[in-house]
Amino acid sequence: MSVLAGSSAIAGAQPVDARFTDAEYAASGTFTSFTVPPATITACTITNNALGVFQSVTLVWTSIYPASGIRLTLTQGATTAVVPASTIATSGPNGGVYTHTAVLSQALLASLLTNLLGSTTTMTVNNLLVGTAWVSVGVSRQLSIALLGTGATCT
Repeated sequence: MSVLAGSSAIAGAQPVDARFTDAEYAASGTFTSFTVPPATITACTITNNALGVFQSVTLVWTSIYPASGIRLTLTQGATTAVVPASTIATSGPNGGVYTHTAVLSQALLASLLTNLLGSTTTMTVNNLLVGTAWVSVGVSRQLSIALLGTGATCT
């Protein structure tokens, strides 16, 4: 009985003026959410054979995300292909930054895209927040190869 009597002496919960619902804060201020930071492409190098015919392109980029948190896609016209993770080498982290290197041979590119010669292919790197659908803004380079496989550029 003394327990019941004592409980009536305890004050009930008091209303709380929550900051996010307070009118003086609701009309002003800004709210930001997390944005997945983009990668940084540091190199795009073309390798040709002795006759000047395209053999491969090497794309190097840095990211705060490990191999599980990156994606490299190739787009040519209406066709987009994801480069297999097994073709991307990752080192680091060094100071919290990973370095990713993809060597894309002519054979690999041809297997992912139908028309390699005489075309322009966009190589796009995205960072991924693993476990979510969040993706960074893509950073890209353009691989252009002349019809006979010569004069390849990466810009």
